[in-house]
Amino acid sequence: MLKWLTLSFLLIAASPAVEAPAPIDPGDQFWGWFMKNESRLRHFQSSPDKYLQEILVEIRKVRPGLVIELEPPKNGVIDLTVSADGNKDLFPAVQALVRKAPKIPGWKIVAFRQRVSQNKLKTMILKTDSFELDPNKMKFYPFVEDDSLDIVVYTEGVNADNYEEIGYAGLLLVDNILGEYDCVMKVRSYDFHDMPAFKEERDSLKPLLGLANYVDRYYREKNPKKP
Repeated sequence: MLKWLTLSFLLIAASPAVEAPAPIDPGDQFWGWFMKNESRLRHFQSSPDKYLQEILVEIRKVRPGLVIELEPPKNGVIDLTVSADGNKDLFPAVQALVRKAPKIPGWKIVAFRQRVSQNKLKTMILKTDSFELDPNKMKFYPFVEDDSLDIVVYTEGVNADNYEEIGYAGLLLVDNILGEYDCVMKVRSYDFHDMPAFKEERDSLKPLLGLANYVDRYYREKNPKKP
């Protein structure tokens, strides 16, 4: 009995170790799923909610909170935007996932919501039951403190009762003007004020449609390229 036990032990010890399979990276898994289904997903316009929900289920296996936006094809190419929906903590996850994206004919994979063109911004009016935000009529004023940029946005009708509602809609507008990344990473904070009553004060403010140019210029001057 003792010899049998000893022999058994030696046989087990000599058996080759079986390595556990390496875990599949969630990003690779998502793009693998996407490539298998991309020909079907190209028809998302036939049922946008259905297809977007299907993609959201898969992408949230990578990281909860990530979102996807799809644009109708232009010249046969669909823009697919991976977004953190403004959540700074998710920015590294967005960047990592887009870096892993394979080259897929007919698709353009983009990290973060991009800036909207000036022509489109001029017609982008946000309306609710109680107020309207027209970027053509809005102003802003920049403050620089502790080497950080803060922006105050001015529009008609801001008060204590509607501040949060206007602030939420206003941030959506600023996100479209600056793009998601610059909106979050290049401006420390935003505030929303009622338009000043006096013309002299209003004239000292800057047109909101010029916000992107201002932010770009501020960072160029702050970080000039070395010769």
